[in-house]
Amino acid sequence: MNNTLNNLQWPDAGRVHLANVNVPRGLLDPSIEPAGCSGLTRVDLVLDQGTIAQILPAGSPTDGALVDADGGQCWPTFADLHTHLDKGHIWPRAHNPDGTIDSARTHVRADTTHYWRTEDVEARFEFALMSAYAHGTSAIRTHLDCYVPSQERISFDVFRRLRDRWAGRVELQAVALVSTDLYDDGRNAALVGLVQESGGLLGGVTFRLSDGDDTQPLDGRLDRLFGLARARRMNVDLHVDENGAAASTTLAQIAQAVMRADFQGRVVCGHCCSLSVQEDAVAARTIGLVKDAGITLVSLPLVNQYLQGRRPGATPRWRGIPLLRELQAAGVPVVLASDNCRDPYHAFGDLDLLEVLGGGIRLGHLDTDLAEWPGAITRRPFEAMGVQGGVLRVGSPADLVLFRERSHSELFARRGAGRVVIRHGKRIDAAPPDYRTLDHLFRADIEKRTAP
Repeated sequence: MNNTLNNLQWPDAGRVHLANVNVPRGLLDPSIEPAGCSGLTRVDLVLDQGTIAQILPAGSPTDGALVDADGGQCWPTFADLHTHLDKGHIWPRAHNPDGTIDSARTHVRADTTHYWRTEDVEARFEFALMSAYAHGTSAIRTHLDCYVPSQERISFDVFRRLRDRWAGRVELQAVALVSTDLYDDGRNAALVGLVQESGGLLGGVTFRLSDGDDTQPLDGRLDRLFGLARARRMNVDLHVDENGAAASTTLAQIAQAVMRADFQGRVVCGHCCSLSVQEDAVAARTIGLVKDAGITLVSLPLVNQYLQGRRPGATPRWRGIPLLRELQAAGVPVVLASDNCRDPYHAFGDLDLLEVLGGGIRLGHLDTDLAEWPGAITRRPFEAMGVQGGVLRVGSPADLVLFRERSHSELFARRGAGRVVIRHGKRIDAAPPDYRTLDHLFRADIEKRTAP
């Protein structure tokens, strides 16, 4: 059977020969000899019973039902390291009137108090999973708000149920999103226990807005956090310096706390926006500490360009992203992720990591070393999650995203229109769900707002 990716009919066969595919070099087993240009290597893949059986030079003799990619691209499936699936898709009832992070926080907290019951959270959470799965994502880490009393039990219960329901399709992890002063009070042990029982991570939020802020309280909280995480063998994922204040240097404090504790677990720091407005010497010192501490840094380019630099009636003057290229050059693992979708923190988004990567490339001027960045939504987030995936190698699952577009320029110009997602060697028949399926969650509120 001879097919092309144009109007593809994926063969119903146990063994498939996928010919003439271009793979970004960082996403291919490093033992494969590079062959191609512009950071892409052209190969043939032989898929057998849901795994990658062989990686061959392009044009090798056919070994299975043939699909000719005609130079189109093949990537491993994506991993989304930082999301908020509990918040997602509340925009119809929880707008953000001025687009600021303070307004977002206020409106989300009110929405949580009034609406976040099991049925509401589960419907929106699963809608997000369906979207991500259709776009080609196979692993997601979500932060779960634990600020409103008793909300943690509702949200972690939903998480556990959907993690089991989606097993084999999307690998799910959860982080407790709390204030770091949680770790000051032993009475919060029940929450920590719930997170541990759920296989979750410890999280928190750190930032500073003034040079006059005392750094010692945060140092103490971080020491308690990493001590607790080490004792319970839990990993840590923090929201860090999500602002444009040069005084916000808590990323450096976290790196020092990791080394002070000799913490051997995985640590992820998200946002870190203020790094881009700090003096070069301060930023360079922080980047060195982050590298030495073994921290993975995750940037949320679409959301932070939406939130940061907001001034009434004015155009923003900075981009809300950390020093992506400098971090990468220093050897810090840098990841790009979706963050919020259709809630007061971000009115848009669909958990499409190709859109996120394209946005990061444009915002960060990453196009001049583009070969380095496909790993920011594949290899590096899988490594940070401790989950298999992100690299095409013999013996790994045949979980692939195929694109008709041959080059990076073609791919990011059309954002993978008509992509084909292969899971366990089979083409999935999935599309992002219709927004109308969530209308029942918002009808009463919308009718109340529009009543005469």
